[in-house]
Amino acid sequence: MRIALVTGRSDVAHQEETDRPLVEALQRAGVDVVEPDWRDDDVEWADLDLAVVRTTWDYTGHRDAFVQWAQRVAARTRLVNDADVLRWNTHKSYLLELEERGAPVIPTAWMARGDGVDLAALLAARGWTRAVVKPAVASGSDGLVRVEEDDASRSAAQGHLEALLLEGDAMVQPYLPAIESDGELSVVVLDGEVSHAVRKRPRPGEFRIQEQHGGRYAREEVPRAVGDLARWIVAATGVRPLIARVDLVAGDDGTPQLVELELTEPDLYLTLAPDAAERLAGLLVARALPSR
Repeated sequence: MRIALVTGRSDVAHQEETDRPLVEALQRAGVDVVEPDWRDDDVEWADLDLAVVRTTWDYTGHRDAFVQWAQRVAARTRLVNDADVLRWNTHKSYLLELEERGAPVIPTAWMARGDGVDLAALLAARGWTRAVVKPAVASGSDGLVRVEEDDASRSAAQGHLEALLLEGDAMVQPYLPAIESDGELSVVVLDGEVSHAVRKRPRPGEFRIQEQHGGRYAREEVPRAVGDLARWIVAATGVRPLIARVDLVAGDDGTPQLVELELTEPDLYLTLAPDAAERLAGLLVARALPSR
């Protein structure tokens, strides 16, 4: 059996470390594991039993090409997650659909490419004293800016928003202070079932929780209510993705708010949960088996 864990042209060392437990688990199961770049035109995708999108973290600058690539690959072999899921999930407007279905999405102001927006007026109309501005197609904290109450911060954020809207769609959300104390809880859901969770906290004085910004990660038990919410959010998509990560942060009233539903290329924090790597390997092997 030959399974591809599809990568991109980002930080190769980080990518290899991220999926090392999964590679080793698949190899123990007798799988021939390859890690091709999604933009490598020489890859014979039809020769694979399964292609799993894993660390294609560079897709955000090439979303249209990535979506087209997924459709081509899905016509040649099994693809995880499905091409239609990847198209839907690579633009954050999917949050609008989830909100309509009842998911506790952080309140969001949406802007389309080319829009002219007075950020200060927007914040005043929404009653938001602090906020975050980010692109609608992004990975991690790329393009994320916090807006404070002072004039200098708002002026800088206005310029940032205008620059984003020259290139694509953007979004503005209220800033949730709990990110600094409680951080973000990522709940990993594999084939519809909660696998594990990781708490990601920023370093002191920072609000971005990614490791490159000094964030600290630790595995955490999943409270039953949070696990139920994570499963419900994934089910609200109307499909059953094999791989999902639900990112939650506490709102002002302490209830979980949905930051992201990552169905495209989520870091699953398998180095903190090697048992999950074994479960995922089993699911992938089962998915790669020929249909009977």
